[in-house]
Amino acid sequence: MPLQVQDHYGADHIVERILAATMQSTEDASPISADRLFPYDQLHGRELLATRDHAAMMNPAPDTHLLDVGSGIGGPARYFASVFGCRVTGIDLTPEFVAAATDLTRLTGLAETVDFIEGDVAKLPFRSGTFDHAYCFYVGMNLPDKPAVMRECSRVLKPGGGLLWTEVTSNLGGPHYPLPWALDASGSHVGSKKSLVDQLSEAGFELMSVDDETDSHLELARRMKATGSGPTEAHLQVNEVVLGPGFVERRANYIRSLADGALASTVIYGRKIGQATSN
Repeated sequence: MPLQVQDHYGADHIVERILAATMQSTEDASPISADRLFPYDQLHGRELLATRDHAAMMNPAPDTHLLDVGSGIGGPARYFASVFGCRVTGIDLTPEFVAAATDLTRLTGLAETVDFIEGDVAKLPFRSGTFDHAYCFYVGMNLPDKPAVMRECSRVLKPGGGLLWTEVTSNLGGPHYPLPWALDASGSHVGSKKSLVDQLSEAGFELMSVDDETDSHLELARRMKATGSGPTEAHLQVNEVVLGPGFVERRANYIRSLADGALASTVIYGRKIGQATSN
C-alpha cells in the first residue's frame, strides 16, 4: 500500500513548476514570500480557504510546536509558520513531496521553523509528548490503518494537545472515479463519519466539534462556475504535476460525488485526554 501511495503522488519538477507559475526562479537570491505560494501549495479541498478556516479553529500560540501529518509539499505548514509564528514539523510518505516541501520552505526563508521528514505516519519517529498540536488535512483517504495513525498522534501529543482532522467521508452510494486521491476503489480508504468519530475517540481524543463542510465545497464550486473565476492555467498545470495527470477530471468527479451525496467533507477537532499544558 505505501508504494501505491508513492506511485500515485510522486512527480518530478514540482518546485520548478510552482516557481514558474509565480514568475520566480530558483536562481533568485531574495526569498519568496510564503503567501505567494499559497495559491499553488494548498493541495486539499477548498485549498487556501480551507487552510484559513481550519487554522483559525486551532489558533496556535507562537511558541507551540505543530505536527503536520501527511504534509505533502508543505503549504499548510508554511501557512501556520508564517501566519501564527509557530514551529511545524511535517512527515510524508512520498519522497518527491518531502524534497519539494523542503526546497520551497528554504526558498521562503522558513527553514529554521519548518522542517519535513520522510516516514510512515502510522509509525511516527518522535518521542511521546513531543508536540503541542497536530493536524491532518485530507490525508485519511489514503490511510489503510487510520486507527494506528490516530493512536500515534495521541502518543506524540502533549496532554490536552489539539488534533484537527479533515477528511472525505462516505455517505450513500459509490463515488465517481477517478478521484484526486485514488484512480479507483482499490486505492481509496474512505469510511463513514461515524467510523471516523469512533476511531478518534478510541484513540484517546475528546471531540470538541464535528462539522460537515460539504456545502462549503459545493457553494465554492458553484460560485467559481457562475463567475468564471476558476483556477488559472498555471494553477491547473501545477496541480497536474503534483496530483497527477487528469487532475481536472478528478476534481470534477469529487465535486460531483459531493453533490450526489456519495461523499461528504468532515472536519473534526479533538483534544488529547489528559491535563492540558500551559500552551
